[in-house]
Amino acid sequence: MSQEKEKQIHRILSMYDRLKNGEMIVKKEEAIRYQVSEKSIQRDFNSIRAFLETEKSNEYVDYNRSEKAYMLETKQPAWLTNEEIFAVLKVLIESRALPKHEMDSIIDKLTHLARKEEQSIIKQMMANEKHLYVELNHKKDLLDTLWHLSLAIQSKKVIAMHYKREFDEQANERKVKPVGIIFSEYYFYLIAYPMNTDFDYPTIYRADRIEKFEQTPTSFKVPYHERFQEGEFRKRVQFMYTGELLNVKFKFTGPSSQAVLDRLPTAKIVKKLDDGLIFETEVFGKGIKMWLLSQGEYVEVLEPKEFRDEFATVINELPKKYVGTFINS
Repeated sequence: MSQEKEKQIHRILSMYDRLKNGEMIVKKEEAIRYQVSEKSIQRDFNSIRAFLETEKSNEYVDYNRSEKAYMLETKQPAWLTNEEIFAVLKVLIESRALPKHEMDSIIDKLTHLARKEEQSIIKQMMANEKHLYVELNHKKDLLDTLWHLSLAIQSKKVIAMHYKREFDEQANERKVKPVGIIFSEYYFYLIAYPMNTDFDYPTIYRADRIEKFEQTPTSFKVPYHERFQEGEFRKRVQFMYTGELLNVKFKFTGPSSQAVLDRLPTAKIVKKLDDGLIFETEVFGKGIKMWLLSQGEYVEVLEPKEFRDEFATVINELPKKYVGTFINS
């Protein structure tokens, strides 16, 4: 192979690699860079185009008239737009889901998925967010744990784990059948059925409180019609308090019915009144009580009777905490 041919191949590969990385290439600048004619650079672009057509690639070389440059386009772009990356990063940072070094790594990697010439904009936007990021108190690495828990879920293998609750002096060993992982309000949770129990509902374990675990050889089966679906479970659990499935009916007189429907995905309006709305919702456990209490005077629990009585007891006990408290004007 002649030296001239080798130079041409090197030039084409370099141009293609830069196009793949989202760079825009100006023909005149390339001619100066490689000390060849603009016609030679044009032939290089034609060679790249022919290669992509031969490979039936989803990519193609396009000429951007406003920039007077060539760029690689795809019918389904491989890079994320600034808008998409910015939105994803804002949600991720607000979640506070990961320790700082894991969060920083993901921010950097997501930023590098953008076009090369646009990455600096996103880095500038995220610089202050990264600096002010406040990690959670547990400060535990989670990515490896979550991945291996997911593998156990996929393979339907029992896991043996050492789990330490907040006020436990030492971790307790538990064997569970893992069925799902959910993220809610700062924390990742493992959803699992304890071994040798007949619960109709799973138990929830905070992933950062799992000190160590291993996948056992023991398999478990879940009938298809009884398979755990994270999305459906997530609709019915509030503040990650599990328990028996409840059908709760309540009256709501607050200003925003949309806020109720967003908070309780299974809720539906069953009746409209002059002074409010009647909602019904299906939930696991009594975590919903925390949300209902947060609505104060805007909520009245109607059914089931046992839950209404329990709710009323809590409401009646609250004033006793403030007996003797006065505000001097």
